[in-house]
Amino acid sequence: MATKTESAYGKPVLDQVLRDEAEFANRDYARFAHELDLNPMMFRKYAEPSQIWDWRQLAAMLLGDLTGKELLDYGCGMGEEAVYLAKLGAKVTAIDISEVGVATLKRRAEHHKLDIRAFEMRCDPTSFADASFDRVYGMGILHHIGIEPGLAEVWRVLRPGGIGVFLEPMGDHRGIEAVKTFLMKRARFLGEFDEVTDHEHNLTWKEIASATQRFSRTTLYPYHLLYRLKRFIPPSLFPAVLRLDHSLLTIGPGLRRYAGAVVLQVTK
Repeated sequence: MATKTESAYGKPVLDQVLRDEAEFANRDYARFAHELDLNPMMFRKYAEPSQIWDWRQLAAMLLGDLTGKELLDYGCGMGEEAVYLAKLGAKVTAIDISEVGVATLKRRAEHHKLDIRAFEMRCDPTSFADASFDRVYGMGILHHIGIEPGLAEVWRVLRPGGIGVFLEPMGDHRGIEAVKTFLMKRARFLGEFDEVTDHEHNLTWKEIASATQRFSRTTLYPYHLLYRLKRFIPPSLFPAVLRLDHSLLTIGPGLRRYAGAVVLQVTK
């Protein structure tokens, strides 16, 4: 996790924002830092993807064959995905501004006997040389750091023909975002909501279109239409709802404005 660029905040403010974001992540990750084992069900989504209604499985398909590929896990959190991708043959480098997250990933890598390079580093910009990677993967990072500076750095570190794949929350419809914000603040009786920081900004289609112009190819896959209401849906029905979402978004492209998430693939 990292956040907005110096041009948006100024360096003193940016430094404080980065510290705030890192501390937020550290508190969140500390509860799970001892959990190092592989999640077999989740790993299968990356190792044997077949259902494109599941956004993680689609992301795995879009990454392609990872054997021998230099891959950057861009905002790695505690490194679950970094481990999955390394087990699939990628040469993984992972970065995050959370020292708890990076330390947890290093323990995960040792636990699974994987050679993963992990660094405490911001994403905007990184310290890597130009054209360092064949793949860049990110789970919920661009809406933290800002899609424009985030993808500018992705373009810089990708090799020609390299691919970036990102799974991100969408916030294109102002009305839905307003209701969601109200519920998160005022409707705790509905249960616990995922905590967010003051610096997160769910993406819009206009922002994505602007930030991806530098790439030779961009493909977008909207997700999570009805699934946005998952707290009101029995977990046993989640797969059926996700399948229905995929069908609706496929036959009705205009519905993407109401989508809650996107899988974004860019090619340099």
